[in-house]
Amino acid sequence: MKPKLKFRWLILFVLLLGIFFRFLNLDGKLYWHDEVHTSLRINGYNSQEVIVEVFTGEVTTIDNLLKFQLPSSEKTLSDTISALLTHPEHPPLYYLLAHFWVQLFGGSVAVTRSLSAIISLLAFPCLYWLCRELFNSQLIAWIAIILFAVSPVHVLYAQEAREYSLWTVTILLTSATLLRAKRKKS
Repeated sequence: MKPKLKFRWLILFVLLLGIFFRFLNLDGKLYWHDEVHTSLRINGYNSQEVIVEVFTGEVTTIDNLLKFQLPSSEKTLSDTISALLTHPEHPPLYYLLAHFWVQLFGGSVAVTRSLSAIISLLAFPCLYWLCRELFNSQLIAWIAIILFAVSPVHVLYAQEAREYSLWTVTILLTSATLLRAKRKKS
């Protein structure tokens, strides 16, 4: 087998492995504090509502808590926006996308996290484009893709119901766009 063909197979294998890792065991990890707050916001609840309804001095059941984690016909997009307004430090795009995502596919942990995993796949073409703009080298772009595909940090962030994957895609895309614009200007 020619070295160039072997490298293409290696790229394909590692890329598929990275995609597999992003979707592996999405519902198997602990749904941690920040992800719980993601679910609260995308389902239209704020922290104060949880405190008022949960901390009543009585025993709280799992069903009482799940109410805040799952989509409800009682809560609308305007409730989600209101919940986001109480926390302006969070950019709303991810939460609005996630709101519609869980409305369409359900509010399970795997479904909620899968949006981030899918968004993280958009980072591959963005990273490729950025590397082509920076180095004008296909080889460097593919090496960057290989490293990114199996990077533990990026795989971890792709599996969290948080906006980190969207940030990654946005940063890569805007950086490549800026470089392209600067090059075209000159």
